[in-house]
Amino acid sequence: MMILDFKLGFSSVIKGKTLIMYRSVSSGTCSNLPGWFSRMMLVIGFVCLFMIGTTATSATTYASSASGKPGGNVADPTVRAVDTAEPAVVRIITTLGGHLTVNFSRTSSVTFPQGTGNSYGLQLSGSGTFITAHGDILTADHVINPPHDQALSQYLDDTAAKDVATYINLNAKSGSQVSVDQVDQELKGGQLASTPNYDPATSEVYLNTTYTGPLSAADFSSLPFRIHAAVDHIEKESSFNDKDVAIIHVNMNDMASVQLGDSGSVQQQDQLTIIGFPGNGDVSKRPTDLLTASINTISVSSIKTTDAGAQVIQVGGNVEHGDSGGPALDSSGAMVGIVSFGLVSSGSSGGTSFLQASSSARELVQSLNLNTTPGAFQKAWSQSLADYASSAQGHWHRALQDFEQLAAKYPQFNGVTPYLTYTKEQAKTENVSPTTSPAHPASSNVFVAYALTIGGVTLLILLLLLLFMIFFRRRKKSTAASMTQAGRVGQDQSGRPAVAQRGPDANRMVVPGPQRQAASQNDGMAAFGAPPGSQQPAQPSSAQVQSVVSGTLRPWPCGHMNRSNARYCSICGEPAPEPPTSRRLEH
Repeated sequence: MMILDFKLGFSSVIKGKTLIMYRSVSSGTCSNLPGWFSRMMLVIGFVCLFMIGTTATSATTYASSASGKPGGNVADPTVRAVDTAEPAVVRIITTLGGHLTVNFSRTSSVTFPQGTGNSYGLQLSGSGTFITAHGDILTADHVINPPHDQALSQYLDDTAAKDVATYINLNAKSGSQVSVDQVDQELKGGQLASTPNYDPATSEVYLNTTYTGPLSAADFSSLPFRIHAAVDHIEKESSFNDKDVAIIHVNMNDMASVQLGDSGSVQQQDQLTIIGFPGNGDVSKRPTDLLTASINTISVSSIKTTDAGAQVIQVGGNVEHGDSGGPALDSSGAMVGIVSFGLVSSGSSGGTSFLQASSSARELVQSLNLNTTPGAFQKAWSQSLADYASSAQGHWHRALQDFEQLAAKYPQFNGVTPYLTYTKEQAKTENVSPTTSPAHPASSNVFVAYALTIGGVTLLILLLLLLFMIFFRRRKKSTAASMTQAGRVGQDQSGRPAVAQRGPDANRMVVPGPQRQAASQNDGMAAFGAPPGSQQPAQPSSAQVQSVVSGTLRPWPCGHMNRSNARYCSICGEPAPEPPTSRRLEH
């Protein structure tokens, strides 16, 4: 079977000797619509993808912490708040001289270390935070005034045990030598009676590497003087047995600082962030490692009040020795607590940690009338990070300008170097409009970018649905139009309707007009036995092709075209063929 398809025309199928004519239902509008539809979809898709990509690029960049990107996921406000606060956190090393007097007998006692003016330098580590730009640091009182408790006494025993064992072995009888561990155990157990004595404590404050950058010094004695300072005096304190907070002062100005928050707003299950220097994290003696702060997230378990009337915040999480005095920050970067103490049950591997509420520290601040307004450095650093984390147009160039100004004004602030290097690379590929205002815009919210992205996707889906509706409606209308035109196929130029013919050829249509006029003429084949009224039809003109096709004439075996009701061929006189048996299908 061969099918020839013509738009808005006919298709002919030659099957045996029967020529079956039928109208094609293809439509020019429908056949062209898929191409038009595809082109429109392609254009709209590219436009929407461009809009979505432009909006979401910055959000996606900042939402993921790229490898080597300083500050991590700074698009997260909590992360950015911690980054802003970290340069203000310091490590505090407190040193006090220890002396251990060992009573070997009622009449014999020796003080170690031996020698006039000698002492064991007992060093204890804690954390603190600048709360003003003028060198005022908030910490826990026990960090700068270590309690003379059993823990400190055992520390002194461990330090003096070697000297005590040497003394015993030098003065003992032959064969009664003792080991250092044996002496240490006897000192702690009381078999060797001893009395500890301590000199006044002194404290030194060290800036962390977020401010100083990596350090090349081999030990603390080689550190540049500009990154550490001695505590010149304790401004105000509340003892360990009371509220365990203290404000100390060092000779440093225009420093990073953290604002005190409202501890009354802290609730159970809140997430807080602590910054400190846990002793268990000291895996190296290099200053660059010892001065790198640790950041941990803790959760609030309960809010309680001690017998001394101090409000404390019970927390769960990784809080260790060395974190004492460090800040506990809320999601906005404000200090709502100060790491204070932990309680460990006998035989238990874990413990419970407590923070002193910031309300206790606020009382000291107010009593000292301290100005806690952020200084020039803190304002510039905060603005730099805000521009760095922004997704607004031109933010890389603004951040670059900010970091360059910080580096020029504060040459000791080497912690800005990785930010400056990274920002320079980003600014190289950032397109900035010539009319971009140099003013600092407000920090953009990444959630707005995500909302715009979702809106763009929703718009694209709605456009797709609309175009599909238009496509199917036009297709439906085109199909209906084709069916209507097919019903009019037998209508001639004068507009007269076709008349359905009954009988064996009922499925064909007889079109009135020229054919009927030809039937009224004299039949030229009457001499050959044709019935009266039979005549040779005139050759159809181009205007009559539609009538011929529509079924008025049909081909006979003789090869001539005759009317369906003729009994003889109008050309050669051959008798009419037997009508084909047909069966009408009812739908």
